[in-house]
Amino acid sequence: MNRKSLFEIAEIIMGQSPKGEYCNKDRNGVPLLNGPTEFGIHYPIPNQFTIKGNKFSKKGDILFCVRGSTTGRMNLADRKYALGRGLASIRHIKGEDYTHFLKYLIQLNLSSLLKSTSGSTFPNLTREILNSFKFTLPEEKDQLLISSLLKVMDVKIDLNNRINAELEQMAKTLYDYWFVQFDFPISEEYAKSIGKPELTGKPYKSSGGKMVYNQELKREIPEGWEVSKIGKFLKTELGGTPSTKVDSFWVGDIPWLSSGEIANFPIIEAEEHISIDGVNNSATTLMPIGTCVISITRHLRPSILAIKACANQSVVGIYESEIYKSSFIYPYLKNEIPRYMSLRTGAQQPHINKGTIDKSPIVLPPNNILLNYYDVADGLYNMIINRSFENKELITLRDWLLPMLMNGQVTVRDAEESVYNLNVAAEPEVGYGKQ
Repeated sequence: MNRKSLFEIAEIIMGQSPKGEYCNKDRNGVPLLNGPTEFGIHYPIPNQFTIKGNKFSKKGDILFCVRGSTTGRMNLADRKYALGRGLASIRHIKGEDYTHFLKYLIQLNLSSLLKSTSGSTFPNLTREILNSFKFTLPEEKDQLLISSLLKVMDVKIDLNNRINAELEQMAKTLYDYWFVQFDFPISEEYAKSIGKPELTGKPYKSSGGKMVYNQELKREIPEGWEVSKIGKFLKTELGGTPSTKVDSFWVGDIPWLSSGEIANFPIIEAEEHISIDGVNNSATTLMPIGTCVISITRHLRPSILAIKACANQSVVGIYESEIYKSSFIYPYLKNEIPRYMSLRTGAQQPHINKGTIDKSPIVLPPNNILLNYYDVADGLYNMIINRSFENKELITLRDWLLPMLMNGQVTVRDAEESVYNLNVAAEPEVGYGKQ
């Protein structure tokens, strides 16, 4: 173990914003990053470009926020980027193979690094502060092995996230095809009833299935389908907050969600937990797994509970039933978001209320069509949930191993054994979705 300054192990490129006239959103030039608003889970998602950047990162660099309240947030550069003044690019002097070692070395020491920041309101990190910060390093022979192990875990987490994004898109396409375009497969029974057995399995509306005009929706829906309102056939609950003046309400093991956490899909954990007394002495309710939840203040977002959880008063829970499952309700809520946004009231905290959800009109298909839909859709949602829990295990294990790897308490071989016990194979970066 020895101590070295960042200057001795890495090169730092401080960002410098290009002039406004050289920036565009027409994809001309090099993608420009100004700060964490363009950060993704691992890699940035640029929305600006520049034809005359001043400072650049290259593939494999650590993109590091150096200004404002988000100082210390990191992403990895998956290509060359122009850097605005809110970012620095940090590059290990031994090359890209050491990127993950350096990233997690910084993360492990981030709180100490931030204490050395300048700036009266928000922390700012200068090149001098970064260069002079000293790290305690593991043996040099272990650094590359540690980097490789951490990279395997990050690649697996990223792969799971990309698979989940595609699975969710597939599930949405399936829902829209069946219940928005009404091109669900025609049943054998229906095809025979209209004297056209050859239409069995064909898309309903496109194949001439009978449509009827619905006065409430002011559009056509398939014959025999009904229009109802969410609150008429499903139980809905508004959340609540136990008193923060009673400590015993906030020392339990019952997950309690803020509205901001509803941005996660699915919900597999909560930042705060409350006791059963907290539940019993407040308006919140413990909602079962499978409940669809939607945040109703400012940012309106739906999700699905993969754990039992309570929520605050800015969240409405919509319980699934035996026939109307979350895999049917969730994509419906996603499609309703633009309409809900237009119904928000309140200048400071624009919001809708539980009544807006209860009165939402929804087209209900016959049960046999729903059951056929679930045969496909439920599998997609289950895969998403399983991968989300796998990622949670990986992140927990990585964060637990990290300090011990860096200070030599565990060997890389022991850590590898723990990782592979989770059935984490060293999947290639050019795997799913990149063929």
